[in-house]
Parts: sequence; C-alpha cells; structure tokens
Amino acid sequence: MSGEDDRAAPQVPDDVPDVVVVEGHAQSYRGNVHEELKVVLVLDSGFTVRRRGTTFRVAPGQLVALHADDAHSGGPDVGDDPARWLIMCVAPSLIAEVAAPDAVRFGDPVIRDDGGLADRFRAVHGSLYEPAGRPGAALTRETGVLDFVAALARHAPDAAGGDEATGAARRAPETVREYLRTHLTRNVTLDELSAVAGVSKYRLVRVCTAWFGLPPHKLHLRLRLDRARELLRRGSAIAEAAYATGFHDQSHLTRVFASAYGMTPAVYQGTFNGRAWAGPALG
Repeated sequence: MSGEDDRAAPQVPDDVPDVVVVEGHAQSYRGNVHEELKVVLVLDSGFTVRRRGTTFRVAPGQLVALHADDAHSGGPDVGDDPARWLIMCVAPSLIAEVAAPDAVRFGDPVIRDDGGLADRFRAVHGSLYEPAGRPGAALTRETGVLDFVAALARHAPDAAGGDEATGAARRAPETVREYLRTHLTRNVTLDELSAVAGVSKYRLVRVCTAWFGLPPHKLHLRLRLDRARELLRRGSAIAEAAYATGFHDQSHLTRVFASAYGMTPAVYQGTFNGRAWAGPALG
C-alpha cells in the first residue's frame, strides 16, 4: 500500500534526530556494518542472521538487536508472501543517555523471552511516524525511545540496576516543572529539559517519574490541563483556553480534558456558572 511504500525509505523524525526508522519489505543483505544500534522486528516470516561464523534463527515477531561495528548478513525466509520488517537505528549519543555502550551488545542478537519488548518496540516505532510539532510530541516520542533502549539494555547479560538521584538530579523535578509551566504551548524537547536541569535525558525521565509519578511529557500535559481548568474557571471561552494551552482547537481540548477528568470542559465550566453538577468533586 502507498503508506507502507512511503515508509520504505529511511526517515529521521524532526524532533528525535538521533533515530532513523524504516518500514517495508524485508530484504537479504551481506556484510552489513553500521555505527548505530540497529533493532529489527521481522513480521510474517522467519529470518536468519549470520555473524562471526554463527547462524541465528529468528522467529516471526522476535526482535533482533545488532550492535555497532560488527559485520553481519541476513535475510528472510522464502515464502509466498514477502516478509515485512520494522527497523530503528539509534545513535550512540542517544544510547549514552541511558547506559554504557556495552550495555546493548549481545552475543546472541535475538531477544528471546522479551517480556513484551517487541510490543513496546512496535509502539515506539509507530510513534516516530506521527506528525511532529505538537506540544508534548517531542517529549513523548523521545521518552519512548529512551525507555525502550533502557529496557533493551536490561536484557543484556551484564545488566545492572540504576543509582540514586544526587546533586542536580535532586533539583531536577522542580526545575523541570517550572520550565514546562513557562512553556505550555511549545513542543519542548528532552534536550532542552536536560540542559536546563543539568542531568542526562534518561536520568531526567527517571527522576521526574519517581518524583511526580509522571514522565516529563505526561507532566507537561497535566500542567496544560491544569492551566486550562484555571482559565475555564475564570470564564474564558473553551476555544480561547485551548489556544492558550497548546491544544489544536476546542474539540482537541475537549477530548483530552474528558479523558483526564471524566467530563467535558463545558460541563466543568458550568459548575462555576451556577449550573448543578452531581458528579465527583472537582480538583
């Protein structure tokens, strides 16, 4: 189909420049060497990877993690229907935000008993094709990539636990919250937040999640919704509140607001205009 053909060429998401994604028909190749971590999910077919004289068999739906600077060959099983693959190449600079380079080097490149890692990969891969530029989009997409790489590293033989937050990391939650609150309508990136807070991007996500119970992109959305509620209480039109908090339009705010609070902005605002509300208490 045309959408799949459009994705067959490598693409670099505008707001996650350290990642390249591909989706298309799986192909055979020989002696491939690359500088990035290359994660492959082959669908509708088995696959064979050959590296350093060893052959690895990959079942349909299994992930393959091919680390940098290691020549390898491969190809899908021959069948009536062409196999499809999803590929994500992650630059060393982004991996360094999560773990040491050796943390994503596998003797056996096939990720077996992945505990849902393949499903996570598909979700992250798909998110990188979504339109960029919306408030929260960059944080959502890059956080998803970082979380996936961290989960992949935990499957490595020598995976180790994280350390406690110290120094700048202790101040990061408040710094991040105030920065996001000041930039409600912008598509803030993890690079920005990392620079402001003085900690790595992945550690920033971990610290904020531990402190707020939300990663930065969800915290940003919650702050935008909090501001929208404040504007509605003060009598702003719903469309005006949507514009002021970075939503596309009134209908976009209505969908997100109703999902978060179980009521539409109109119903919420009505409670402050003397109209009765028999639902749960309003925050």
